[in-house]
Parts: sequence; structure tokens; C-alpha cells
Amino acid sequence: MPVPGVPAAIRDRLGVRRGHDEIIYLVSPAGWPNYGDELIARGWLRHLARTRPRARVVLDCHSPGQAGLLLRDIHPRAVFVDTLWQLTQYASNRTRTDGPDPDTPWVWVADAATRFGPAPRLAEGVDVFRRASSVHLLGGGYVNAVWPHHVSLVAAIAELARTAGVAAYASGQGLLPRAPEPAWSVLEKAVAEFDVFDVRDAASADALAPTPALRQTGDDAWLTIDDAGTLQKPESMTPDGGVTLCIQGDLTDDFAWHGHRGAPALAEFVHATLDAWDVPGDAVTVVEGIPGRDRDIVVRLGDRLHGARTVPFLDVWHRGMPAGLGNTWISTRFHPHLVAAAAGDSGVAVIPRPDYYAAKHGSLTAAGSRWTVVADPEVIPDRPIAGGFAQDARARRVSEKHALAERLYPRRRGF
Repeated sequence: MPVPGVPAAIRDRLGVRRGHDEIIYLVSPAGWPNYGDELIARGWLRHLARTRPRARVVLDCHSPGQAGLLLRDIHPRAVFVDTLWQLTQYASNRTRTDGPDPDTPWVWVADAATRFGPAPRLAEGVDVFRRASSVHLLGGGYVNAVWPHHVSLVAAIAELARTAGVAAYASGQGLLPRAPEPAWSVLEKAVAEFDVFDVRDAASADALAPTPALRQTGDDAWLTIDDAGTLQKPESMTPDGGVTLCIQGDLTDDFAWHGHRGAPALAEFVHATLDAWDVPGDAVTVVEGIPGRDRDIVVRLGDRLHGARTVPFLDVWHRGMPAGLGNTWISTRFHPHLVAAAAGDSGVAVIPRPDYYAAKHGSLTAAGSRWTVVADPEVIPDRPIAGGFAQDARARRVSEKHALAERLYPRRRGF
């Protein structure tokens, strides 16, 4: 059946795309590594392994070498590239003396990703992108004012959708704080080209102009909550009723505590909270969300954590998050909040950067997390005992995300 409004040559290519040569193109910040980004990529690859095992799945990410190791063997036909990320990084580089305008990098990236010539060294990657059956911007909080040049990723996907009729999806996006102009207007215009543009929080939905593509089904990590490996197996864990810390050292410049700012202030706040709760060092478990970055505060706390257990990122990744046995959490990281609360643990979410993390953690409390959110760091919170998500709230979020996944990639007959 002819596709309305699509030229014959493009219809022919779409016919090929819908056959056994289907290319499902995913775009993600995976590979840094960052626990949440890797978890989301793993969730979508597992879904596609169930529903589209014979498709070629391309994961375009900024660190394909590490992503390929972390995510190997999940989908039988997955490959890892960095085509769009290389184009985006190059176009936003302000140290160049010629080439794309770094003030409007998305113009060049959209062109270079969809046409041979502007980036000849990446021609093979551009060819794969151009032959995609669908392109999917995976969830996370990486298209906003913190990284405004990432609008180029959205612009490139929109351009391919506009010129080649390719299905364009985005899921679980967190868009606050809004990218400055003109990047925000470029983003809104690009969103209009998407078949589905799903966001994870109400503030992101409210910020966008109304469009039929707009959905709100929460963070993409909900796709993974019931997957094997997301949580440690109960037999490998010992309940101790202690405190689990996941405290970052990055993006903390805005955090203030008793006249101090940044990472030193955050360390002092955690120290004071552990003291107020009368928690000895040997009752603390330290979890890494980003390797290295989540050791800074731990080092600053020094002897206060004497005897603490440390769970490095690699153990979390291969054995699962140590959650669900009743420990109380203190976390600045968003995805440990989501996973631990989904496992039923009580916790405190600390906001290290209000314009970015308030919406992130707030989206979870709006979805049903009973964690305490510390937006005013002058106040030490009481140790919470309310638990995480109630079972009905948890089930609703998981169901909504799985419904979206089935809508985007239903199981096909013969696959």
C-alpha cells in the first residue's frame, strides 16, 4: 500500500527496511559509564532481543567501546557506534577556527547526518543512519541547558524523519532546565517531526508545545525493574538495617551548607545527617553510580565511614543494585533513588543542583515515591521509615513503560 506523502524512491527503501534488513537505530549517552544510562540501554536492548531478535540494532553512543563491553551479548545483532555523537561534539567545539558555527551546531549536524559529503570520514556511519527503519532517542536527562549542544541529536533525527519518512521516537526524556534560545526553539520544531516523543516528568511535558506525539510514561528505567540483574539476589545480601549512600561529586557547585559550597558542603551535610541518625561507619554501604565520581564525597568523609562496605559500579552492574532489604538510602543520584524506592526501601533524595535535580527527584515523588526530598540543605531530615513505592504505584509505572515499548516495537510474526 502506498505511503501517503512519501516519494516512490523512499517508499521502496521503506519496503526494504520493513523486511529482514530492518535497522533499529538507538541513540543514547551510554558507555561513560553512568548507572542510569547503562540500565536504560540494557532495558531497551533486552526488549528488542525479545521482540526483534533478527533486526540489526545500532546503538549510537558517545563511548561505544565501553558500551560494547557493558552491553555485550544482550541483543544478538547489536553493534555500537558513535556517529551522531562525533558529529555533535565536533560541531559544538569552540576551539576550531573554521567549520560549523558552534552557536548553531544543530544546523550542520542535521545536514551531515543525513547527506554524504559534510563528514566524509564518517560516511559508513552516516550510511547506516540513513538506512535506519526507525530512530529512537533513549531516555535520560541529557538534552537540556546543562548540555544544550545535545539538541543536535534531536535535530538530526528530525531531519531524517522529515526527508526520508523514517519513524522517529523519543522515550523518557527529561528536558529541564530548558535549553537556552535558540536551542529550545530548535528542539520544539524537531519534536514536531517525531511519531512519539515521550517525557518522564510533567514539567518537561508542560514546557513543550502541544503535539500529538507527546507522551508521559516516566523514566525509561521502569522498563528494567523486573529484569534479572537489576536487583541483587536476596541470597547474596544480608539485611542490616543500615544506611546506603550514593553521593556524587559532580554537578555539586550549587549545593550550600553552613556557609560552604560544592562537594565539601555536601560531604559536611552527609556527615551531619549520619551523626543525627546515630549511624556508625560500619553500618554504611557506599554504592557507586558513576565510577570515580562517586568516590569524591566518600574520600572527604574519611574516618566517618570507617568500616563501611563499598559496592563499586562494576559489582552493581554485574550483580545488581543492593536494594530491597530495608536499608535507608541517602542519594543524590536519580536512578538509584528510582530502583531502591521501587524495591521498597526508604530514603532521602538530596538535591545537589536545584535547576536540574529538583525535577528529576520530584518526578519520582509525583509518581509515588515516599522518599524525603531535601531541597533546603540547611535542615537535616529525620530518618524516613515510609518505604519507597507502594506496590500499586510501582506496578502502574512498570506497566506504562512496557506498554510504550510494546507500542514502539511489537513482536512481529516470524521473528
